[in-house]
Amino acid sequence: MLKQLFRTLLVLCAVVSLTACSSDSDAPESQAQTTLKLELKLVPENIQVKEYKHLKISFKELNTGFTTTQELTNTNSLKTTLPTGTYHIIAEGNIIYSDDSGLIEGKVGGVQTGVVINGSEQTKTMDISLKAGSGDLILEEIFFTGTKTPQGAMYFGDQYFKITNNTDQTLYADGMLLIQSSFMTNEKQDYTPNIMASTFSAGAIIRIPGTGNTYPVKPGESIIIAEDAINHKEFNPSSINLSQANFQIFKEDSDDIDNPSVPKMINIFEKMVIHTQGYYAYALARMPQGMTSNTLISQNTYTYTYNLTFGGDVYPMDGTAVKIPNEWITDAVNLSVQDSFQWLVTSPSLDMGWTSVTSFDGDKNRFGKAVRRRVIGKTMEGKSILKDTNNSTADFEHGVKPSLFN
Repeated sequence: MLKQLFRTLLVLCAVVSLTACSSDSDAPESQAQTTLKLELKLVPENIQVKEYKHLKISFKELNTGFTTTQELTNTNSLKTTLPTGTYHIIAEGNIIYSDDSGLIEGKVGGVQTGVVINGSEQTKTMDISLKAGSGDLILEEIFFTGTKTPQGAMYFGDQYFKITNNTDQTLYADGMLLIQSSFMTNEKQDYTPNIMASTFSAGAIIRIPGTGNTYPVKPGESIIIAEDAINHKEFNPSSINLSQANFQIFKEDSDDIDNPSVPKMINIFEKMVIHTQGYYAYALARMPQGMTSNTLISQNTYTYTYNLTFGGDVYPMDGTAVKIPNEWITDAVNLSVQDSFQWLVTSPSLDMGWTSVTSFDGDKNRFGKAVRRRVIGKTMEGKSILKDTNNSTADFEHGVKPSLFN
């Protein structure tokens, strides 16, 4: 904790065929050109790829806005010419791979930002990963900013997570993990070991109680996990009433508020502290049947190291996290601030993008705003169908009025 605090203080001080090719904007004629040889590499490497069926690679130059899209069939190698610059690259597609049950077709994706492409010729490798499926509960809305009182004071405790059944079957929330990332989206470091391709590094974990069929969630319905499950309007007229939330986050060894009528989330690892500007990723996951919380911690806790560079000096740092296998995760959302985003802290197989409430750090207009999934249609029963493409940039509306304030 002291090392994490030290890090934060230092940062605060620092203030086979190419089938199609299309371009959304013309490259500047006078700009230098680079021949790029790009190989897409599936990670982890133990997955046996039988065929790269179809891949689409999109390039966006971050300074000029130049964009182009290339499509590949039956190959993972691309050779193209691009204007020299710094690029955001997204790869998506389908592959055929094998496991013990035979051949499987799966969706893959990858993303890299800040990729410098210059010189007459360059060769680069880009990791792609299998995309996680979503036949379970998902994060519909995250209200993390808090509110302000009529006097202008910041008010916290009214933050919440809205978790929704986006399927056509009744699901049970029992045992679902709500996870906060160990790493921050606005602070990229070279962490060792780098296990992001196969696991999610958790800095805090809480779990929904229940015996397996205690908390049913019908199709289209939601549950609310509140930071404090009280009527916040009694303390701040600009806030909301969360006294009827389904669950509350309660920290036993601190001066926390307890609503006896609302079930408590079970604390598994560390304390979940919701940052009012985002900065973390959140995920939902289910442990394998029969696994206990104690077993999870004892088997999956690990120590990571990195070097923090500040003022020309290098400070060796370390931290402790719990690695959650990506295949356990049903949904993940990266949160950040637009002008300080540095990287995704999940594998692109879980989330290829990120969402935010505000465009710059410290924006005083962020309070009372949330991120919420886009509605793409209605079921025959009139329930909303939520967008879920494992890309938070596309899936979420950002900086919107929280639904519980309506």
